[in-house]
Amino acid sequence: MEEYFNDIVESLVVSRAVSSFKILRKELTEEDGYIRIKCNLTNGDILEFAEYIVIRKNKVSIETYSYHWQDKAGELLKRWDNVAHHKNVKTFPHHLHLPHEKVIGSTETNLKKVLTEVEKSLPDQVID
Repeated sequence: MEEYFNDIVESLVVSRAVSSFKILRKELTEEDGYIRIKCNLTNGDILEFAEYIVIRKNKVSIETYSYHWQDKAGELLKRWDNVAHHKNVKTFPHHLHLPHEKVIGSTETNLKKVLTEVEKSLPDQVID
């Protein structure tokens, strides 16, 4: 479980989209864990996420997740989650919240996929 958490931290450290992050909650046991982290992005946006994870057959499985991306004004850009409340979505329970209360289907996701999406949206950074 600790190795999985360390991998998350490493992903945040090396991401070109993340300027800083704060661990808001971390509860890990041998069988399960919960993490919640708030990230400041290089363009001023915020990405806050939470995962509840369990060990199944010696592998980490993300049971529940929420990856909430908002702009610097606090407006929702995207939120991926698997809370079982949008039963009409084909990909239930996985779905994506968009601005103006729009909800669409989404494949199961994880932090690395979300970071890739965020990084694609950022302008290329010029390095002197």
